[in-house]
Amino acid sequence: MKEFDIVVGLEVHVQLKTESKIFCTCPTSSESQPNSNICPVCAGYPGALPVFNKKALELALKVCFALRCQINKKIYFERKNYFYPDLPKNYQISQYKMPLGEKGHLELASGRIININRVHLEEDAGKLIHKEKYSLVDLNRAGTPLLEIVSAPDINGSEEAFEYLTHLKLILQYIEASDCDMEKGSLRCDANISLKKKGNKSLGTKVELKNMNSFRGVRDALDFEAKRQEAALGNGEKICQETRLWDEELMRTETMRIKEEAHDYRYFPEPDLLDFAVSENFLKKEQELIGELPLDKRKRFAIEYKISSKEINILISHRWLANFFEEAFKFYPKAQEVSNWLIGPFLEQVNNSDKRFDSVKISAQNFAKIVKYFVEGKINNLAAKKVLCLSINTNEDADVIIEKEKLLQVSDANELDTFVKGVIGEHLAAVSEYRQGKQEVLMFLVGQVMKKTKGKANPKVTREMLEKAIREISDK
Repeated sequence: MKEFDIVVGLEVHVQLKTESKIFCTCPTSSESQPNSNICPVCAGYPGALPVFNKKALELALKVCFALRCQINKKIYFERKNYFYPDLPKNYQISQYKMPLGEKGHLELASGRIININRVHLEEDAGKLIHKEKYSLVDLNRAGTPLLEIVSAPDINGSEEAFEYLTHLKLILQYIEASDCDMEKGSLRCDANISLKKKGNKSLGTKVELKNMNSFRGVRDALDFEAKRQEAALGNGEKICQETRLWDEELMRTETMRIKEEAHDYRYFPEPDLLDFAVSENFLKKEQELIGELPLDKRKRFAIEYKISSKEINILISHRWLANFFEEAFKFYPKAQEVSNWLIGPFLEQVNNSDKRFDSVKISAQNFAKIVKYFVEGKINNLAAKKVLCLSINTNEDADVIIEKEKLLQVSDANELDTFVKGVIGEHLAAVSEYRQGKQEVLMFLVGQVMKKTKGKANPKVTREMLEKAIREISDK
């Protein structure tokens, strides 16, 4: 934009990965039948008393530490009062005045620092299922531990918002705070966007965007809203502070309601939950459990393994994959070769089978053995892929598979000589074309030898022998 700067702040709601809800023992499974995981507490029955889930606190603290937040040791909850059909108590237990974490930041791969204003705990609401003429209420989600992560208005546009969300999601998955499955609603995002004149320090009137079901949806919604506000300001109109919904089919935002201020929620202390303070030892323990974060891992991989940034980005995109790579490297310390096979054939087979990493059974040692055998020429490319395919679900030893399937590569010239001469004799026309300069014909002949040897011939040795044999024919 020539006249305006785009200013974006993001509010990310993350369902924490606990087995039970934040204030009761009901399970948090998203696969259950509607309204089957509810009790008097999460269904809002009068007189039912909440009990705080310790696991939710532990996971929330890990997030705060990963985002470099200052921790408020006093745990203090309030009631956020509003009416909605999927909120059975007509209030939500949340944190407003004293969030769990404050003044944190998230560093992007570009080096940009996005400040985090607050990270606070609360309970999730239920879910409305809209039909043509009526709506249904499912309270299974009501009471699920929720963490709200509120960034400062530091994000410059839709692409940076996309990068921020992608990196934040990766951090949450690395520390196992959430599965971040947007399809199941365990990660949701609202965006605040405003425009300000270039050079101005004061922010413009912000508009909140909701109903975005993917990071791409967030990016598209911000792009549309930025253009809408630019056109409005260019026409001398004022931007109204409001909440707008993103319509993915029409690719536009539409007014939902005029935005409420915090006082509209009538916050007051939650009388059924005691305030308490967490100890330094408790905080230290949770901080030590974080482990290496994605950005730190990216920097270390670049120094230690000397592979491309594109490969590193793929390897660290999932903690399991990054750990598997490093474990395989211990057994076969050739980073480029291990990376090539992990990013190539391995991921291809995992993705084609719709498997999750935690269901893959092949060990890093067995995988490294397959890569080593291929690099050393013990098995060829096709054989290595076959061994990988057979062992990825069973972890059957590569040596056993190679012996059983008779996959050892034939590299001995004496063994290959008969096959090479046979192919030349059967394809004299192709040999003639090759002698006339059609280099691609040679690969056809190599393929014929591979076919006769049932894929066991060493392609490199076969090519060299074919070239030599054809030269000898030419010399006669």
